[in-house]
Amino acid sequence: MKTWIEDLYKLKDTFREGWRRIGIDRPESVTDHSYAVALIAWRLARENGLDERRVLLMALLHDFHEARLGDIPSPDKRQIGMETVLQAERETEAAQWIGDDDILDLLDELREKESDEARLVEAVDGLELLLQARRYVDQGHPAAKEFIASVMDSPAAHHPSIEKLLREL
Repeated sequence: MKTWIEDLYKLKDTFREGWRRIGIDRPESVTDHSYAVALIAWRLARENGLDERRVLLMALLHDFHEARLGDIPSPDKRQIGMETVLQAERETEAAQWIGDDDILDLLDELREKESDEARLVEAVDGLELLLQARRYVDQGHPAAKEFIASVMDSPAAHHPSIEKLLREL
């Protein structure tokens, strides 16, 4: 339990590195991002008849491995190699959730996009990036526009629930 709590609090101090790279001195933390993803995904799960509990847990835990790995921006993940990054994430999660096979199974489901719930959380992860980028652009950080474009070109923007929400926004 102690290690889990330490990881949780470390995430509160782990900034999203993509934002730092474009000059945002004190960007959102991983916990800020995960909280927003969780609430948006939970609400969309309710509206679409999906398993709210599973969606909420997936969303809250989708970046929990970053307490030990740090936040690795997508360009760096591509440079390192996605298979290497995924393996490091799996190993970190296994160490964080020793003996909790239900959580490990849930995180595998998310990683493999095996369910409607997992695909929703993945799409909301992209949506939240886009929404935060819009906030940073509005706050005077025009370089954040590149994040908006990257999400609009991604599969996340084409998830039916996300398309609908983007039209509303």
